[in-house]
Amino acid sequence: MLHLSYFNQNYYGNFINNARATKTVKKAIRGKILDCNGSILAITTVKIDIGVDPYVIDEQKDREKIAQLAILLEKKSEDIAIFFKRESLIRDGKEQRVRWKKIVTIDDENLYREIKDLQIKGIYGNMRNERVYPNNELASHIIGFVNREGVAISGVERFLNNFLCGKDGWIVSEKNGKREEIALFRTSVVEPRNGFDVTLTIELPVQTIAEQALQRAMEGLGAKNGTVIVSDPHTGAILALCNVPTFNCNGYAQSEVDSLRNRAVTDTYEPGSIFKIVPFSIALQRKLISLDQCFDCSFETFSYGDRHYSLPHDHTFFGKLSAMDVLRKSSNRGLAQIGIILGAEQLYQAARAFGFGEKTGYGFDGEAAGFLPRPKLWDSLTITRLPIGHAISATPLQVHQAMGVIASGGYLLRPKIISRILDDQEEVTVETEPRIIRQVLAPDIAKKLGEVLHNPKSSSSIIVGIKLAYKTGTSQKLINGTYSREHHVASCSGFFPLESPQFLITVVLDDPTMPSGGTAYGIRAAYPVFAEIAQQLIAFKGLR
Repeated sequence: MLHLSYFNQNYYGNFINNARATKTVKKAIRGKILDCNGSILAITTVKIDIGVDPYVIDEQKDREKIAQLAILLEKKSEDIAIFFKRESLIRDGKEQRVRWKKIVTIDDENLYREIKDLQIKGIYGNMRNERVYPNNELASHIIGFVNREGVAISGVERFLNNFLCGKDGWIVSEKNGKREEIALFRTSVVEPRNGFDVTLTIELPVQTIAEQALQRAMEGLGAKNGTVIVSDPHTGAILALCNVPTFNCNGYAQSEVDSLRNRAVTDTYEPGSIFKIVPFSIALQRKLISLDQCFDCSFETFSYGDRHYSLPHDHTFFGKLSAMDVLRKSSNRGLAQIGIILGAEQLYQAARAFGFGEKTGYGFDGEAAGFLPRPKLWDSLTITRLPIGHAISATPLQVHQAMGVIASGGYLLRPKIISRILDDQEEVTVETEPRIIRQVLAPDIAKKLGEVLHNPKSSSSIIVGIKLAYKTGTSQKLINGTYSREHHVASCSGFFPLESPQFLITVVLDDPTMPSGGTAYGIRAAYPVFAEIAQQLIAFKGLR
């Protein structure tokens, strides 16, 4: 004994102290993610796994309390008694006792206290935090998710992880022979700092309207995938963003990897006729054309300066059209002529001004910049194909942002997802403001474009008295390096009310098919989705 207590006191003293010392981590609660009205999109709840060590229970006293435990857990006594049975497993040729059997998971801390008050020696609970998404699939590509290990993987969860995660605390104390803490000997207590709450610009009812309309369209048209974006055209605030296929934030592990991708910012396509607003508006602003200027769209070639250009085909025969009707009727030959008048450099700069060829900067990882070749890389056809939305690729969000230039009165706005961040005392620490990237058009030119995009002769330009301004697009898909006649991307982008835009909507459908047959043009496939969402938003907001 003298040898142990004196000659080896440092070694054995440290051994005893280490055996008695305990450091318990006090987990921080991850901040909530909320929509613009305070509805919960993501929240962390406390889960308690209740289990038993069958080899610790008192054979007499503890087993008599099974009935009481069953009542608290609202289960049958015989179902609880099964967990008290002692069992062993053979691992690596050795017999090992099963020292932990999970009975149930609860989230009621008061119930856990009642269970502990039973003083069943072998029963104890392990507390853990679990991330919960009350709306399952809703806004999943915006929210993202946190995996089972607590690692933020995508969306807002990942982008703002440093704000959301908080900082864990801890308790340093000692424990007795029963492994219970001796509170008297606590030497250090650091309280956790809970994560900050994040409020998004997403509005839950608008998101629901958009998702349901897109899902119905996908089912009816059999498209491979689709995207809908709804925003406030004057602030760039995104009110809804959804993709199909989608995934359940609570069951991400059961989802196909392909469905986790936010196609609104990762996937690119040739925007087709929606892009026609770009050369048309810049040519109008620079007074290279006028709205009543005549263009002969019956010819296959166009001579300008000392050159002759081959013009693309139109979907139907057009003769002479005013510039206004060139855009309204979406004549490829008319827009190609406008592109030629602009010239390669001005056409390229116009596309850049509208945000093509660069990321929107909305904030999250994985955004594609699209493809916009410099004029020196163009072939002889590019000058007539680029004006109609070919020889260029863009994400749905880039197309949405470009149409926003017309809706906002001429400004290219940065899309906005984050509204504000509140600390653990509910004080605002960050509040985002609308950001204008650049002014692209004069307000009067943007207004004229809006009027052109609202065709008073078309019944589809008015819903319950509200004037709509929109442009549809149909682009052939490249299959094995060749443009396909059977496979298309149908799209529609526009805004309303015309006089004072409140909503900007973009719909993109990849490879839809019409049940009645024929080509799934943007006006046939994507416009009905646009109109359905618009009609519901008009009713929801009580617009007149």
